[in-house]
Amino acid sequence: MAEWLEPLRRRGLVQDHTPLPQAPQAIGAAYVGIDPTADSLHIGHLAPLQLLYHLAKMGIQPIVVIGGATARIGDPSGKKAERPLLPSEVVQENAQRLATQVQKLLPFSLILVDNYDWLGRFSLLDFLREVGKHITVSYLLAKETVQTRLESGISFTEFSYPLLQAYDFYHLFQAYGCRLQVGGSDQWGNITTGIELIRRLTGEEVYGITCPLLTRADGTKFGKSEGGENIWLDPAKTSPYKFYQFWINQPDAEMPKLLGVFSWKAQAEIEGLLEEHKQAPERRAAQRALAYEMTARIHGEEVAQAVQRASEVVFGAGELKELEKLPTALFTAIIQEMPHYRVPDAQHSILELLVQVGFLRSKSEGRQLIQQGGLAINRQRLTDEKQTLASISPLRGRYWLLQRGKKHLAWLVAG
Repeated sequence: MAEWLEPLRRRGLVQDHTPLPQAPQAIGAAYVGIDPTADSLHIGHLAPLQLLYHLAKMGIQPIVVIGGATARIGDPSGKKAERPLLPSEVVQENAQRLATQVQKLLPFSLILVDNYDWLGRFSLLDFLREVGKHITVSYLLAKETVQTRLESGISFTEFSYPLLQAYDFYHLFQAYGCRLQVGGSDQWGNITTGIELIRRLTGEEVYGITCPLLTRADGTKFGKSEGGENIWLDPAKTSPYKFYQFWINQPDAEMPKLLGVFSWKAQAEIEGLLEEHKQAPERRAAQRALAYEMTARIHGEEVAQAVQRASEVVFGAGELKELEKLPTALFTAIIQEMPHYRVPDAQHSILELLVQVGFLRSKSEGRQLIQQGGLAINRQRLTDEKQTLASISPLRGRYWLLQRGKKHLAWLVAG
């Protein structure tokens, strides 16, 4: 194995690879392809881009291909059923949005291209003659992606997808000297089809590397919220606060893997961080470091600092008045991402309101919590069951932070 691959393997960024040259400089350029099937990238897109980042640090030219053409066809890889075809204008708009996001993720001199620029010029007859002639049906049928779909059915449209991606690799090889394609583990069949096409057309050797499919401890795909929603990079789809909290809430056991894959820190720094975390896991040093790094990378340092401070105030011991200084959009996102209850009248007793909105099951439960010192509003412990909500100054004119015990937090919202 090429020695330069070992640090990437230690980070958990390598699943499979073809034979590789001994020196990374022999690769010249490497590329990742992303089909714009949505108007934003999500966390699931990041591992191959992280691998491309580390390759770029070795002196390999990074290329990202936005699949303006292939997104109009649909990649069958990892799919149990046919994808719905997207309108061309939607694909085009998505491609523009993804191109903007990608440039934040690779702080290098990046070659960013859209495969519609070359695939869109082909006529069907020309493509069949110039590309289809060199890859046999039996070769494609042997691919796992096709095999898994034979029983349920696969259209000729999706069956042809590997040929389109293969031609992308050939085009980049010819135009930029690109000898390496990088992708998720589900892309192995498409990558090797491109390698085979280049071999047949030019006789040259090119290469492929895939990243592991990241999963959580329960076997589900990494990169989704507890509710099964994607964690998007677009702040309009996933707020920076929710994005930050996603990383904060990762289990301790997952942190060596997640830091290796997603952090830009050196391996020695990661190991030091993990040791610090091991000594005091309750401080969640590893989660906090990765949450800040990822939020700053995607949303900027200023937003990351604000989100980090807000998280520390809400879930830590910071002064609640700090929340008054937050941008309205960020404060609203905090409310929306936590349990919250609307109260029409703050003149009622707190105990009655908490039972009415469902935060407490009964008044007797509330009385018991008050006696134990386990119920607080805006960090003030309740001592009187008859105290009204209006007697406690709200945050930003209409918000109160509830706390039951050490871990149960929620908001009351007037109006």
